[in-house]
Amino acid sequence: MKKQFTSTLRRYGALVPMLFLLFVSACSKKGDPGPKGDNGKDGNANVMVFNFGPQTITSAINLTIDVSRGKMDSSMILVFYNPETELESAWYPMPGVGSGSLYETRFLTYQSGTSPSRYTVAIRLMTLAGAAYATQVKFRKLRIFVVPANTMVNARQAPPADYSDYAAVLRYYGIAAL
Repeated sequence: MKKQFTSTLRRYGALVPMLFLLFVSACSKKGDPGPKGDNGKDGNANVMVFNFGPQTITSAINLTIDVSRGKMDSSMILVFYNPETELESAWYPMPGVGSGSLYETRFLTYQSGTSPSRYTVAIRLMTLAGAAYATQVKFRKLRIFVVPANTMVNARQAPPADYSDYAAVLRYYGIAAL
């Protein structure tokens, strides 16, 4: 049997690599291009960034941005600032503890105009104990990001199941009765 295998290998041994090369070259042929796909959603193209220059704040400041109510109601609002006492590349987020842990920053937004739609971003400086921070603070620059959500989900949850009722538990979890 071993002799027969060796004889067959010698006879057809060169054929195996040639068949492999033929198979590989046949499979590597490029075909016609397929149909053009649909355009996807923009990545960060819908993000709005509002840049503000130097700001001097003693406990509070109000900044305004022109944004529609629909966009504000479906977006995440991020605020960052660069304190004058820090390097120009140091960005602090709001809310949070400020430079040197001397104060805390907070912000809130509210619609302050409808034609055009305008929102006020009210920035507050507080002591770490929660009182108004009365010392003057200078921000070199401040940025407000309005980041629209890709998907809005109603986070309201159904009331929990009545765990004392077997049938109610089955219905709540979608389990078929046995």
